[in-house]
Amino acid sequence: MIDLHTHTNFSDGDYSPEELLKISKQRGVKTIVIADHDTVDAYNDELFQLAEQLGIRLIPGIELSTVDVQTGQKVHVLGLFIDPNNQKLRDKCAELRKQREAAVFEFEEKLQKFGFVLRTQKLLDSGEIITKAHIARDILANPDNQAALKKHHQGKIPLQGEFIEQWIIKGCPAFVENKARLHADQAVDLIHQAGGIASCTHPSFNVMKGFSFDEMCQLILRNRLDAVEAINIQYDKNNGDKRFDMVKEFSEFANKNGLLITGGSDFHSDNYELWGEHTELGFSNEDIKFTDEMLAHLERHLSQD
Repeated sequence: MIDLHTHTNFSDGDYSPEELLKISKQRGVKTIVIADHDTVDAYNDELFQLAEQLGIRLIPGIELSTVDVQTGQKVHVLGLFIDPNNQKLRDKCAELRKQREAAVFEFEEKLQKFGFVLRTQKLLDSGEIITKAHIARDILANPDNQAALKKHHQGKIPLQGEFIEQWIIKGCPAFVENKARLHADQAVDLIHQAGGIASCTHPSFNVMKGFSFDEMCQLILRNRLDAVEAINIQYDKNNGDKRFDMVKEFSEFANKNGLLITGGSDFHSDNYELWGEHTELGFSNEDIKFTDEMLAHLERHLSQD
């Protein structure tokens, strides 16, 4: 199995890079990309050595948080086959980290108004890239928040995703604008400078959130992305459906416009209680797969550049 989009606890995943590789070995994933948000800190010589010992091919990657200048739409750009030691990339990641850390204090202030206690210093001391998942996880794990959670959630403790969607995404009471966002075309240039391929991640997620299919396609084209993560399953929590239709539609769009196709689970965790329904590592619970032939096609493109 091949999985070109996973996360570790260097951003918002549950497992360390080493744990993720060992789990991949157990589950038959032979090629993997760790694509943490706005950081390449998971990568070091020891991790590549461990991957080699386990018989796993580890391809360096990153998922950059960006915005489309024309529409203001948030879009995540995946960098594949990057050089994790590229200095321009690392400098930009350091800048983005500082902006994310500054936002934690704004989250703390807004959540406090509703009786929630955010352990800001604990988050900052973790050394991880702080995402909305970190904010939600800390609120849910703090016993001091039990009463406030039940008060605002009809006597129940919400899932991590439920808390995020009710409190800290755009339009919600404790939303904080992520200033640590590159323009999408800038992210593409940064990935190219680091020797990689730039792919639009989980475009079906944006469509499910109200952005039309045609608008998403135009966004991809005007920002000069190399590829589309068409092989990706999103779960529509409103009706419980898996959006298999988007796989076909975005694959056809990519082929029609001469774009590459990438595929990844966007795996973060095995914890269904926190994350809800999601695609498992390596698409092990899905009928679709990213194939060896698809990977070879990506590598042929790299060799031609």
